[in-house]
Amino acid sequence: MKLTRGLLNLGKLGVVAAILVVACQGEEGYESIAKNPVTIADAIQMTRWADKDYFLGAGASDQVGLFSPDHTKFIVTIQRGNLLNNSNEYSILLFTAKHIFDKPAPELLVTMSSSSNQEAIRGARWLSDNRSIVFLGSNRGSLSQVYQLNSQTKRIERLTNHPTSIVAFDVSEDGHELVYEAVPPVKNVLNTEETDRNGVVITSQYPSDLVLAACASCERSARMDRDLYLQAKGRSPSKVTTQDFLTEYLPLSMSPNGRHVLLQAHLAEVPSRWSRYQDVGLHPYIVERHKYGIPSNVTTYLVVNTKTQELKPLIDAPVSWYEHGFAWAGDGSSIVLSGTYMPLDVKEPEELRLREQSTAVIEVSMDTRKIVKITDQPLTVKSWDEQTGVLLLEGGEGDKPHTVQRYQKDASGWKQVSAQSDQGKKQNLRVTLEENINIPPAIFVSDVTIGRKALIYDLNPQFKNLRFAKEESITWKASDGHESRGGIYIPPDYKPGSRYPLVIQTHGYNKERFWIDGPWDSAFAAQALANCGIFVVQTDEVTSREEYKKFFGTGQEGRHEMSMYEGLIDELDKRGMIDREKVGVIGFSRTVYHTAYTLTHSKYDFAAATMADGFDGGYVNYALFQSSDSLRVNGGTPFGGSLLSWMNNAPGFNLEKVKTPVRIEMYGPGMFLGGWEWFSGLSLLNKPVDFVWLPNGTHLLVKPWERMTSEQGNVDWFRFWLQGYEDPDPEKKQQYVRWRHLRDLQDTEDKASAQTPARVSKPN
Repeated sequence: MKLTRGLLNLGKLGVVAAILVVACQGEEGYESIAKNPVTIADAIQMTRWADKDYFLGAGASDQVGLFSPDHTKFIVTIQRGNLLNNSNEYSILLFTAKHIFDKPAPELLVTMSSSSNQEAIRGARWLSDNRSIVFLGSNRGSLSQVYQLNSQTKRIERLTNHPTSIVAFDVSEDGHELVYEAVPPVKNVLNTEETDRNGVVITSQYPSDLVLAACASCERSARMDRDLYLQAKGRSPSKVTTQDFLTEYLPLSMSPNGRHVLLQAHLAEVPSRWSRYQDVGLHPYIVERHKYGIPSNVTTYLVVNTKTQELKPLIDAPVSWYEHGFAWAGDGSSIVLSGTYMPLDVKEPEELRLREQSTAVIEVSMDTRKIVKITDQPLTVKSWDEQTGVLLLEGGEGDKPHTVQRYQKDASGWKQVSAQSDQGKKQNLRVTLEENINIPPAIFVSDVTIGRKALIYDLNPQFKNLRFAKEESITWKASDGHESRGGIYIPPDYKPGSRYPLVIQTHGYNKERFWIDGPWDSAFAAQALANCGIFVVQTDEVTSREEYKKFFGTGQEGRHEMSMYEGLIDELDKRGMIDREKVGVIGFSRTVYHTAYTLTHSKYDFAAATMADGFDGGYVNYALFQSSDSLRVNGGTPFGGSLLSWMNNAPGFNLEKVKTPVRIEMYGPGMFLGGWEWFSGLSLLNKPVDFVWLPNGTHLLVKPWERMTSEQGNVDWFRFWLQGYEDPDPEKKQQYVRWRHLRDLQDTEDKASAQTPARVSKPN
């Protein structure tokens, strides 16, 4: 693959009819004539704030700048992709608070490069000595370990020497206590005498686990089998055992005093008494029949005593999917939690009913486990200021106005207080990451006492020379009448009155985020597609949490999402913007099911589709992974009386209705099995299907070459089917040979459909 700026040839799109004026950060701003189209290479090489939650789709917080305990300096961690060596480069930048408005140029403390799916630098935090920074690091293929960096001398010391990669960690304020999660050692279960004699007993393993058993070099990313270790300074680490399942995507936090560790885990066994909780989304997972040895979809908070190494549940209740957050008391004696249910151990009927139906913000004592309710409101813990004692809670979702509430504790308990309670804090500087759908992220600093604000770091000054498609928020009526929303990327050369192809990207929309590709870096390619003369709409699954709870995991989920895509096509067709005969759709993760359902049940025609690494609601997916979601969306088990419901609803049982060329992408060792029903079924039906498996990819792709294969592959795929375009790059020759054969199959399919039409290209 040729890694040059000329990845996309726009010659066939004609002369640019308009000049796009790009707005950049800063109070004054600037105007610049963009010269080059945005490509996938630009997206991969984009410099970003290196934060895990931000990578997973969350908005930026005030923690973009991580201040030293004495507030005299702060650090920012950034990362960018390197296409030449297929790595991601991470750096820690140091800013001095005293001169931040006069000399904002940062000092580079360290740069590390990761060639794996793990970050090269993760979770950086200051120790109480105001000079030491501890972080999880990996450089040039080395195993991820915990390091300590001296911000004055730039000397780096490795604190751990674990035989496998460490994926999450935390440390006490003085650095004396360390906790971490690590990848378990690879067990050789195939090439052993025991296996030669007795074979392998299949119990709770997934098929992908069996592939991993035969592949010692495969990366074990994003799994729920992490081992937990405690390590005191100057001592060897000790393992803490648990029957529950740990992953780096859930919280792991040590109290400031180093006495306790909070962690969130997927339960191996869900207590039957929890069936009384009425959480619409969580309840089906609580009551489902659960197979031994497989992690449930229900999580709870656990706590470890670092002295005794005893691990116990923090509270006897599950964690909700919403509003979850936590903050330690400054002395580590207690912790405040949000988004968790409370135990059902009360006798008062009204309080019991409230606990069954809603979560609360609570404080839990580490020594006594006493629980104090702060509020029943659906709020999320943001911070607990040690100096003022103010607990900051935030409410609101989506486009609804966000509210901030403050609480303080006195001798009589917790009480709501005014904003004036924040006054007197030593730290007046706020370091923020600011962006929106059309403004790339940049780092600003503001002094709240004097009202001054300034740009201190432009993450991507090279963007001044790029021709970005403008994105606009859009709402429309779905074909079933419900309100839908998303963001539409308008091709820079758009000529009103002309009709363009459309690609629908699914799975989330946030008007506060600048998404050059889409919500994540797997499969999506919004700006690159738009720069090729294709409208792209990034759709939101629902407009409210209530709507999500109503349809998610029910027999109406697929139809509800399908109607959104249909309504969008009608709306843009009515506006005269798109050619409805040239519409494509990309499903990723959960929305693979929505895409699969649409391709098998909609009367609307789609010219091309991609289904990337997700749940498809099919029989093979259910048989492989035994997901209860398959039962809920299809009305029961695929046996006996509910088999007919499966025959009518399951996309995999309706493949004969597919009239769309389908590209399947699957990521990770053994995960090709998840796409096999569609690939095999469409192949047997002589329908056009393309299958790309990235054996070392993770669900959210991070390696530059894998991102290029997925994202640029989709640019090529949709341009081929929607515009009849083939990239002249000689290294893509075999790709187009393969796709031309699929086009021959599609031509045969179209001729057969013309003789016996089962669909309409426009609604009746």
